[in-house]
Amino acid sequence: MIQKNYFKCRIEFMENFYQFSALIAAVTFSSAGILIKKINIKNFFSIPFYEGLFSITLMFIFVLLLTNWSDSIGTNSRDAIFYFILAAILSSTGTIVYIFSLSKTSVGVVLTICAAFNVLTASTYDYIINSISFDTLFFIGSILILSSIFILNIKSFIGKNEINLYGIFGAMFTGIFWGSAVFLNDRAISDSNIYTASITRSATGIIVMLSASIILRKKIDFSNDIKRYKLFLLTALFLFLSNIIWYLSLDNTTGSLTTIFGSSAPIFGIILGYIFLREKIGKIELLSIIIAFSGIAVMISL
Repeated sequence: MIQKNYFKCRIEFMENFYQFSALIAAVTFSSAGILIKKINIKNFFSIPFYEGLFSITLMFIFVLLLTNWSDSIGTNSRDAIFYFILAAILSSTGTIVYIFSLSKTSVGVVLTICAAFNVLTASTYDYIINSISFDTLFFIGSILILSSIFILNIKSFIGKNEINLYGIFGAMFTGIFWGSAVFLNDRAISDSNIYTASITRSATGIIVMLSASIILRKKIDFSNDIKRYKLFLLTALFLFLSNIIWYLSLDNTTGSLTTIFGSSAPIFGIILGYIFLREKIGKIELLSIIIAFSGIAVMISL
């Protein structure tokens, strides 16, 4: 009886972990953001490029040492590989459009619009194509989490910052690109595995970022400073873990749920910024944290 209860508890724990692993991915992604602030690299293309190299190298090592190569990589269908590649292209393109949007309008406006369209796109795919129905708690939790992001960036909307239409449309397209990438990854991973997903994402991301840097004439470089190099390795590790855990969540839950939990990353960024960078938390930030965690609590109760 004790052994049965042990295995039952273990199964329930793993199910809960898989269900809410997107939250852990949000925390690790926010941690990477804190480190990126410390590195302070001006060329945005450098970090995704080198992170892709780091991730693909690490994943190849994992596959060679811990699994059978033919079972992990060789058994994937052509459709799964195609969807992974297309998802990675959309994700990388979304990142480039995101950078363009940031150059046109404030970060807060771009982040809020992007998060809203990301969740809306992923949820629409789930509802129309995957035939997933959503109950009232899902909508309440989603609205609370998205509202927390809006409140966090409300100064960008009501302040004197100029809101450019190109920046707004860019943020909208970024959310659509990322939401579409979630759907494609969700469809592919059901017939594949996390190893293939991560390797394909990294390889495609490297190619897209390298191509973009050449077209936009933004040289990919990195500092020779050993301290910054160590910070970068730690950043790459957090980004790698974030993507792996994100794929784990996507493999065990819906794309819409994974996207909504992932959208809470800015809230965790505030908390981590307060802990590690001594950044102040004002009344608006505190209110956004409370609302976000209320939304997360509602989603957990589903």
